[in-house]
Amino acid sequence: MVSTSRGGAKEIALGALFAGLVAVATMIHVPMPGYRIYFNLGEGALYCIALLMGSKYGAICGGIGGALADIVLGYPLWAPFTFLIKGIEGFLVGKMRHNRKKAVITGACVMIAGYTCAAGFLYGWKVAPIEFFTDLAQTGVGAVIALIVLPHIEGPIKKIFFR
Repeated sequence: MVSTSRGGAKEIALGALFAGLVAVATMIHVPMPGYRIYFNLGEGALYCIALLMGSKYGAICGGIGGALADIVLGYPLWAPFTFLIKGIEGFLVGKMRHNRKKAVITGACVMIAGYTCAAGFLYGWKVAPIEFFTDLAQTGVGAVIALIVLPHIEGPIKKIFFR
């Protein structure tokens, strides 16, 4: 979608900007009391980026931005899981962007399954239901942002970045 040569400065700058956007949106979070898990707004940013920019940006920005937020927020144990889960989620949403609803549902399923399994592995399976419902809410908010807000901001974003 970006009209520069492969590896061009604009492409790298956009990737860094969008990874930073995912990190900042993820840092807008609410910790779940008693657990090392949290609700955040990163899904909305990730879905918007992947739907606008495609699978490469979705994967890179989701993985790097999400993992960076985990490290900054004091959850470094989660960073490798986040890198993998959000990378796959962003890739699939971007790959399926021609059908936005299906793309977001697929991404949500990857995210929910990935983090529920990771929480069970890290903290025991008694935590898995809390993670599941937190992620269900998080992907729901992300879906609302992407599917309702994105169509209204898509035009101005394209004008800014793709003149």
